Amino acid sequence: MKNIKLALIIAAIFITVNASFGQSRIGGRVVEVFDGKTVSIEMPNGSRLTAVLQYIEVPEPDQPLHKIAAEHLSALVLDKKVEFRARSITPLKTAGSLYVNNVDIGQQMIRDGAAWYAVLEKSGQEAMESATYQSNEALAKSEKRGVWSFENLKPSWEIRTEAEENRRRQERIKLEEAAKMSASVGENQQPPKPVIKRQLNTESQMLSASASSVKLPSNIKMVSGLMVGYDPAIKIGLVATQMMKMGVTDNKGIQVITLQIIYLYYDGDENKGRQSKYSVFIESESDDFKFLKYNELIVTADNQKIIVGKARRSARKTEYGVKEGLEYEIKKSSLAKIANAGNLEIKVGTYHRILNGEAQTMIQNFFQTSL
Repeated sequence: MKNIKLALIIAAIFITVNASFGQSRIGGRVVEVFDGKTVSIEMPNGSRLTAVLQYIEVPEPDQPLHKIAAEHLSALVLDKKVEFRARSITPLKTAGSLYVNNVDIGQQMIRDGAAWYAVLEKSGQEAMESATYQSNEALAKSEKRGVWSFENLKPSWEIRTEAEENRRRQERIKLEEAAKMSASVGENQQPPKPVIKRQLNTESQMLSASASSVKLPSNIKMVSGLMVGYDPAIKIGLVATQMMKMGVTDNKGIQVITLQIIYLYYDGDENKGRQSKYSVFIESESDDFKFLKYNELIVTADNQKIIVGKARRSARKTEYGVKEGLEYEIKKSSLAKIANAGNLEIKVGTYHRILNGEAQTMIQNFFQTSL
């Protein structure tokens, strides 16, 4: 029963951590700009955070000004000291407001016409701040700056909505065709199964619903680049790495994943003592399934192959395509070998990557803190 509880608590981490981590202020230096709203911040301890500017949207890759928006953001923040006020965390991003010398860069991007005010994200914003964003956008529009200099240029969320509607339309067509084929198949023949219907499942959604009632430590803090918390009232604690965003490759190309390692423990059973669990979480989002057939996790630590095993996999639809979640339970002894290795390579299904010093340092700090 306690193992089930631990599993539910782990599933709840990504749901409830937003409240405990909201409004955290993080100082650092921007070392990389990924696009017009996503940057990498190097913090004083050497770890990095992938930060997304909240409340703005920039042109999609196939729209005008996509590259220029990224270049404009680079000019504003690259290699500069910043303050990032985190407001929400998901497995794929940390969203919030970015400041340089007390200037809200999101507002500046809107004022310069390099971004739109994201109407889909307004609900969680304070009224006064929302009014300022709207005012900046109105000025940029009246002056026909950037995105407003193109007649009838659709905001990126409209482009994604249209793409999603088209994808759903194609899915309905496939299902209808499959139904017609099933009707024409003989009684003793096996009808073809619609691939999309078979592949998608709601396991992660059911887990989330079950886990939402499980309590987590209410005092989760960032300590030396790690998320740490313990609640004596419920005798539950956790240590977790930051979400490490990285590209993995196979012979077909590159796939971006987000990786996080979590140590969760429960001190509530006096007879059995502390119960604990180490888990590795990997998430991937793309237009198609990447880890449906092959998802075994193998780590090579100083030429020693450590087979973690196959994933507990979930998948769900998103506005961009499909998001896959992979959960692996890993032994403490295996994690010790990984943490103490000088060279690390991970392989997830057919994808692989050599981990850099930053990721190695984070894993080492994580393991030492969890002892």
